[in-house]
Amino acid sequence: MSFRSPHQSHSYQYRIVAQLGVATTALFWFYGPPAIAQGVPELQTAQNSGTEVAPQNQLFVNPTRGNDSSGNGSESAPFKTITQALRQAKPNTTIRLSPGTYSADTGESFPLILKPQVALEGDTSNRGRGIIIQGGGLYLSRTSARQNVGLVAANGARVSGITLTNNNTSGYALWVESASMEVTNNTFTGSGHDGISVVGNSAPTIRSNHFVENGANGITIYGTSRPQLVENVFERTGFGINIGQKAEPILTGNQVRQNRDGVVIHGSARPVLRNNQIESNQDNGVVAVGNSRPDMGTSGDPGGNVVRNNGQMDINGSATKEIIPAFGNQVASDRTSGRLDLNGTLNPNLSAPVATAPPRPLPLPRPAATPAPTPPATPASFPSPTATTPQPPPPLSATVSLPVPAPGQGIPIPVPPPQTGTAPSPTPAPRPPAPAPAIGNRPGDTLPNLLPVPDGNPPIGNGGAGVPVVGTPSGGAGNGPPTPPSHAAALGLRYRVIVNATSSSDQARVRRVVSDAFRTRINGRMVMQVGAFATQDKVDEMMQLLQRNGLTGVVLDIE
Repeated sequence: MSFRSPHQSHSYQYRIVAQLGVATTALFWFYGPPAIAQGVPELQTAQNSGTEVAPQNQLFVNPTRGNDSSGNGSESAPFKTITQALRQAKPNTTIRLSPGTYSADTGESFPLILKPQVALEGDTSNRGRGIIIQGGGLYLSRTSARQNVGLVAANGARVSGITLTNNNTSGYALWVESASMEVTNNTFTGSGHDGISVVGNSAPTIRSNHFVENGANGITIYGTSRPQLVENVFERTGFGINIGQKAEPILTGNQVRQNRDGVVIHGSARPVLRNNQIESNQDNGVVAVGNSRPDMGTSGDPGGNVVRNNGQMDINGSATKEIIPAFGNQVASDRTSGRLDLNGTLNPNLSAPVATAPPRPLPLPRPAATPAPTPPATPASFPSPTATTPQPPPPLSATVSLPVPAPGQGIPIPVPPPQTGTAPSPTPAPRPPAPAPAIGNRPGDTLPNLLPVPDGNPPIGNGGAGVPVVGTPSGGAGNGPPTPPSHAAALGLRYRVIVNATSSSDQARVRRVVSDAFRTRINGRMVMQVGAFATQDKVDEMMQLLQRNGLTGVVLDIE
């Protein structure tokens, strides 16, 4: 058995939009509270907000020195929990949060139900660094059944200058349902499913937020919602922006980068995209499916979007029935597919035909032996076509592994599932391309086929359903029948991936990323095996999954 260095090459296989293999991030980039004297944070926050609020219309909360019983919400006697402040808040009140973590451990009761005309404010100057709302609870949505939610929106409410995370399985940090509110200068990270879900008939303004490393999407926009997304950053998640049903959001000046796919539009959605940067995503920059029709620019209103350096297509319209207006963008014509009006000749009522080639079928997955092209490296800076490009938030200081509570209920909508280590069923051989169904109708994803294994030293695996297990012979060589293949050889397994995790906390951390991981002893050392694989590309996927979650994997040859 020989040790191998991790293989760093990226291997990507094309799939219909719904077949993303997104990897969950059970780690949360945790911000440590700055060392500030007691009493100063509240004053600093008020100065950063840019809004004068009369003292009688303010409530102060401090999770370390506050008290819900003896406190009255003043700066000198703050409440301990946001839960208590919301109980006491009247319309036109601003609840000011001191640095610290607001969680169930500090007394919060989730979900936190916001009130109309009440603002929840931390520090807008650094998008909530060190002011963290962490957790979620059961919420019965009027449109989407049971959900696990951190905050529930209200008309006229405002959330600003806070870091929000709901690390529960299928957790949403903020749920906006048939409500209009302002969400500005926050950080959404580490949620099990999405940073924000906008459903029903909602029209929030979501501006200058940072969405990073959430489980499935940065934001999902559904129903007949018409939110405005302005100058946000979406990065390192499954879909950066997921738009479906009959939603009509307006996306202006956003940066969407380093996701699996940048902006995914399906159902009958009609988003408008202007002056966005959509680049360096692993697969596609913009994907349109079904009856969706994004407006990316017309002759009378050019798009001004920069769509480039995405792994497969910059604009992929092969799976939509509609003609996509896409005039006035920075995009290479050979990096697009489907019927796109790049010349601005489309009739404004979208009824006149455009002389374009018919949509070509989606390409088949590349054979495993042929390495897929590696997406271009992310540039150090992302110049915007406008002068109002938001700057990235301050650097994240440290990582802390967060425990994952009992699973919640996922939203029954066609979005990529939050990434887990649960093994999908063995994937059948690729078939010729068929007409693309609506997103979400194709099962499976591209996560590695993990092989949980039984006892043994070291164990290999059961090979999955339908694969016969061939035992190792007990007799000698001689002139008898040929020696049957080993268990590993029968299954075609060549590599195993392990993680050196000796403590119980490290092992629990590995299992949160790969639920089928198990302990085993190799060469006298106790390690965690996370999978056994037949091909190098599956090894690469597992190594990338571990790396994204702050774990170091080791590849061993199976002899």
